[in-house]
Amino acid sequence: MKYLLTAKGVICAITPSYAKDCTSMGRNAHHDIPWAELPVFLALAHEKSLSGAARRLGIDRTTVARRIDALEATIGRRLFERHSGQFGLTLVGRKAFAAAERANQELTFFGSLQGRESHPHGKVRLSLPAHLAFTLAEHLTRFQRLNPDIMLELTATDRQASLVHHETDVAVRLSPDAPKGMTKYKLGSVQLQLYQKVGDVQDGTRYISFPGADGIDRYIKNTLPNAEIVLSVDGYVAMREYIARGAGIGLLPSDFGDQDNRLCAVSGPLYDDELSIWLICLPEQRRLYRIQTLMSFLRAEFAAG
Repeated sequence: MKYLLTAKGVICAITPSYAKDCTSMGRNAHHDIPWAELPVFLALAHEKSLSGAARRLGIDRTTVARRIDALEATIGRRLFERHSGQFGLTLVGRKAFAAAERANQELTFFGSLQGRESHPHGKVRLSLPAHLAFTLAEHLTRFQRLNPDIMLELTATDRQASLVHHETDVAVRLSPDAPKGMTKYKLGSVQLQLYQKVGDVQDGTRYISFPGADGIDRYIKNTLPNAEIVLSVDGYVAMREYIARGAGIGLLPSDFGDQDNRLCAVSGPLYDDELSIWLICLPEQRRLYRIQTLMSFLRAEFAAG
């Protein structure tokens, strides 16, 4: 199988059935681009620095820079933006990256036939809020068992990992609005309720907030009119633990709070605006097998309840 990289940054697999389509690209197609440059391009896209790419490939950073410069000169387009020693993909670079990932994935399969790859379809990185790592643990364990050919790498953090800067491949986000510029699927919604420790006698004055909160909002005040902030904690995981220790009353997603038998709800859903659960990826990467498989699995799991 042969490959070519067009001036628009698209890598095409040249098969007999596709040869006519690729030929029609005419002067935009560069048949002389060395296939050996693909690992260099992918390494720099993942690592975002010459030194990181050099370590990944086991070569020196000067060689990485020279080969990337030569690749960009050959296709006549910029694949990377340079800023303070960091390399970020341009729009053309992002499209080329997605295509190169697909091509690399297909080639990796041949290595798996000889037993050299424990995960022949590669690694998929999933970023999700820390509390959802608990809520979805059973589902993601099932995914791993059903798809042993894919390495699942979880990042459980309340910081939003960037898809554009390739910090993650797939993300689960909580937001009232649909994320823009992404392939997105709404998985469900989240209700927020107030919880306290089971058996704790609360007078409704001790409230645990999140850092940066400017007072207590009116929805919480309607339930806890005499509440005062006694503690601020970062994230729902820490919030749940401090509520369970009796530090005060705090706000949690109902599915996360209801999982913990140390807690009991002291309110119904508080907010009128729905907080939605969004599953997102970059549009140009949605057809990658490992990403498509994970997203299809999660959509099916949520649909099944």
